[in-house]
Amino acid sequence: MRSEIIKANIEVHTIMASSYNNEPHFRPENKSKVRDMLLKIRERGGSKLLDIGCGTGFIIDLAKDLFTEIHGVDVTQAMLDQVDISNGYITLHNTPAEKLPFDDNFFDVVTAYSFIHHVEDYRVILKEAFRVLKPGGVFYIDLEPNKMFWQAISELEANIQIKEENLSDIVKREISSVLHTDSVVEQEFGIDKDTFNKAEYIKSILGGIDPYEFENECFKTGYRECEVSFQWFLGQGAVMHGQSFEAAQSIAEYLNKISPLANHLFKYLRFILVK
Repeated sequence: MRSEIIKANIEVHTIMASSYNNEPHFRPENKSKVRDMLLKIRERGGSKLLDIGCGTGFIIDLAKDLFTEIHGVDVTQAMLDQVDISNGYITLHNTPAEKLPFDDNFFDVVTAYSFIHHVEDYRVILKEAFRVLKPGGVFYIDLEPNKMFWQAISELEANIQIKEENLSDIVKREISSVLHTDSVVEQEFGIDKDTFNKAEYIKSILGGIDPYEFENECFKTGYRECEVSFQWFLGQGAVMHGQSFEAAQSIAEYLNKISPLANHLFKYLRFILVK
């Protein structure tokens, strides 16, 4: 299965590489949010960064002035071809993240942004990142599908007593995004649904990541810290642009205060691990 998933990722992202920077996470408000996280992580010290599943360089672009040595790993050469390496201290590697070509205890920071759900077994990635991190190093994982959110959306669509015309546009958009992106991609890019779903195996086939199971696996791997946070509540973008960024922040803070009751309302997960 692993080889099938890697093959699917290469096929899908070779086709999508030239337009990948149009994905929602490239919007300014999200780039600012991630940049702030990278600044906080950099303050802990260390100058060597590894970005696994680096794609077209989302993290690399945001981090290039923060680290003196950056390595990016991705299985899709077409994605790597989009990365800006003009600064000279950025090195790219066309290789699977399951077997990293680096010595033990080499990096101060490892990042994986919107990547973990593309693999078959995230435990392998946790172990490899742990191996190449120095003691005290940080593994920053972000924009991973929250299984509780995916389940809530799936149950909503399956509930025949709920009529579509009674749903808000925000909810309709999320149903389409979570459950029917494969149809949109097939129509726009000509990518077979099964191939696309294999390329997002943990998201599309397994239904996302259980944050508490993931946290447990982190500690079993050997990480001494694992901070779990829930990101991007349902309709947050609409609130940001329809009302204000301040209103969105207030809602996010409130929902976090009533955790765990509201955890299923957040679409994505962020993990900060420390070796």
